Amino acid sequence: MAKKANRAISYLKKKAWSACSIYIRKKYADPYGWNTCYTCGTRKQWKEMDAGHGFAGRSKAVLFMEDVIRPQCKQCNIFNSGKLDIFTYKLRKEHGEKKFDRLYQEAHSTKGQWKAWELDEMKMYYELHGGYISV
Repeated sequence: MAKKANRAISYLKKKAWSACSIYIRKKYADPYGWNTCYTCGTRKQWKEMDAGHGFAGRSKAVLFMEDVIRPQCKQCNIFNSGKLDIFTYKLRKEHGEKKFDRLYQEAHSTKGQWKAWELDEMKMYYELHGGYISV
């Protein structure tokens, strides 16, 4: 029974993350659908980008923490492990030391597992607020 529940949570987590990723990439795109990689400056269409995290890990606290998720090219996000040195430097400048430190503490102190209803709500929220790009 627990195995089935874990698979269901895993499935819902993937669906919610997919919706969040689309939301982030569209949110930071220009009106024509172009994004700039947060870490290297490469410009690509939002569909060709990833949504990268400024903090390592995919824990409950970090996965949907919008303040630390930005569009990244696949080269930076996947092949260069997120370029966290550049990513966190830019986040510090963007948010300021106080907010950055608070986000860091929150990301590294929150524990727990997602519940199915939380992930379902998360998915619905991001689908509803996914935004549109006028081209």
